[in-house]
Amino acid sequence: MKNALLILVLVSVSFGCKKVVLDGLAFPGTKLEAYEFENYSGEVEIPQAMLADASNYTLVEMNSMDQATGEVYKIYGLYIGDIATISSDTVLLYLHGQSLHMDNYFSRASLLANVGGKYNYGVFMFDYRGYGMSEGSSSEAGLSEDADAAIDWLIGQGADADKTMYYGYSLGAIPGIERAAYRSDFKPAKLMIEAPLASVQHLVNGSTVINVQAEFVTDLKFENSENIKGVVAPLLWLHGKEDTYVSIDNGELIYANYGGTESTAIRVEGSDHSEVPVKLGLESYLGHLLNFIRN
Repeated sequence: MKNALLILVLVSVSFGCKKVVLDGLAFPGTKLEAYEFENYSGEVEIPQAMLADASNYTLVEMNSMDQATGEVYKIYGLYIGDIATISSDTVLLYLHGQSLHMDNYFSRASLLANVGGKYNYGVFMFDYRGYGMSEGSSSEAGLSEDADAAIDWLIGQGADADKTMYYGYSLGAIPGIERAAYRSDFKPAKLMIEAPLASVQHLVNGSTVINVQAEFVTDLKFENSENIKGVVAPLLWLHGKEDTYVSIDNGELIYANYGGTESTAIRVEGSDHSEVPVKLGLESYLGHLLNFIRN
């Protein structure tokens, strides 16, 4: 994300591009006519035995409303587990990263479905507007509105907030933190974030190429480091020490600003942005998550 946003800034300075056009570059979703899921080679490679199979996942449709315009968009989600037992199950709401669509993150969601044993916990992920089969175009406000649609769907299935936990990866940490902080009717039991961005201004401040205020080139803010102050649920933060996309100082700032009292940090040696599960080792990664969830 750092690279994409700095390119956004440089293009704006060089060519005077409109901010609204540049802001769209921050959401490189890819449209699909159909999902492939287990037949797609995703971001993280896991053993075939860990992949969720079609008999244990369900594609669902939800409506997400643009609060500014009142327009409603159909977005798609995938529930791994038994929908009929959501009301009694622990559920992990997975908010995926910046690019592509749910196919790309299916292996990551499947990995979460192996925490404590295969299908031990339910896992629900979804595509933001403009990603995969979801309608519309993404925006900063839209990320949280789409997350609300997913949370509302879980509520409609009887999900218990005390048994629901959020996991935000990269871009997904933005709505994960924001909703954990500010949605009052459904507070997650715990929050997990992996490789989060602190804010757009933090990225701009860290650039050795430019020295401007972020609002000069973009309307995006992504204020994770401020919003985390409103989160009191127990926090798990994971970040690669060699992350060249969103440097670990972003996560350090978020972790330092956390508003609760129970937090765990896992700084992963030798890991770049998307490599945390692999560099930790899949079993170790799952063990860390299980320990956090159960304790």
